[in-house]
Amino acid sequence: MRRWLTLVLSLFLLGACTRSSAPGVGVTQGSGRLPVLKGETVQGGSLDPSYYEGQVTVVNFWATWCGPCEEEQPDLVDVANEYSSRGVVFVGVNYRDNLAAAKTWVDRFDVPYPSIFDPSGSYADDFGFLGLPDTYIVDAQGTIVRTIVGQTDAAELSGLIDEVLAAG
Repeated sequence: MRRWLTLVLSLFLLGACTRSSAPGVGVTQGSGRLPVLKGETVQGGSLDPSYYEGQVTVVNFWATWCGPCEEEQPDLVDVANEYSSRGVVFVGVNYRDNLAAAKTWVDRFDVPYPSIFDPSGSYADDFGFLGLPDTYIVDAQGTIVRTIVGQTDAAELSGLIDEVLAAG
């Protein structure tokens, strides 16, 4: 019984932390308003809505124990740096993680944007997601317009941000 439970849990965690290869599953239309993001950041400060209100915003959920999160992090940093001059802001949400490990991650990848520390996973409920990583692109009016389920890369993310910027 214990082996069966371990196998089921392992498969769930593996599936929740990888990108589906099925066509059309990776990017979906977003829906709804951006939930309020505020709180203590991994970097030691705090984040409030004034940081992102009125801006195209990219919200990425990540954790240090998530392999696909680690693979996509360099691309997120590159895109965040590239689009900062165009008024696009990024917000990370560190999901159910260890603060010391998250701080090491942020330093290791030289993450240029704030990440909210969310040890309880409460923001996951607000966004309604089931696994990591997940990325949400929000227009300047605060509407989630695209959701990337699973790992993304610089080309995919840049293309989606360009669409949102072009739509105004």
